[in-house]
Amino acid sequence: MNPTIDRSGSQSCDMMPIIIATIQAISAQARGVAITPDSLLLEELALDSLDLVAVILRLQDHFQVEVDPDEIPALRSVGDLVASLDKQLRLAA
Repeated sequence: MNPTIDRSGSQSCDMMPIIIATIQAISAQARGVAITPDSLLLEELALDSLDLVAVILRLQDHFQVEVDPDEIPALRSVGDLVASLDKQLRLAA
């Protein structure tokens, strides 16, 4: 478990820097863009479906949770990704 993550409450603010860094590590086009919760993963951040899976896998490893594969098609924005990870963290608590 990552010692900076308190699984007892919402961590969306704490997650953003990690999610942003992960997206920027995968997508060179996302490195020059201001990433917000409203940023669209595919359209604005230039992630293709394989990139999105790579981002999710890295975040699962980092936060030690598993995103439901059925939720992945519904992840359109960074905020959707944050909400999904936050939900999994609360379930794992």
